[in-house]
Amino acid sequence: MDKLSENEILALIKASAGISLRHVPDRTETDVLGSVDPGLGVYKKLARKGLVVITEEDLIDEDDPDLGTWTPSVEITDEGKKVLTSTPR
Repeated sequence: MDKLSENEILALIKASAGISLRHVPDRTETDVLGSVDPGLGVYKKLARKGLVVITEEDLIDEDDPDLGTWTPSVEITDEGKKVLTSTPR
């Protein structure tokens, strides 16, 4: 596997705790203090590598759509955990 970028490593760290897709910016952002927030493209790249899974937004109960939907999220895979633990930070 190719070496991961700093943004990809940061995204894996965030995904290891589980992150709502609603909290992922469309593009990578840097705040005024210099903290980086990886964008959706970074997570999609990790998903293509099999290191994270981006869940779908599904109805909680198809028979009762008024219950709402599951919030899509980004979750780290077992392979992602292996890569994260073996990557020096």
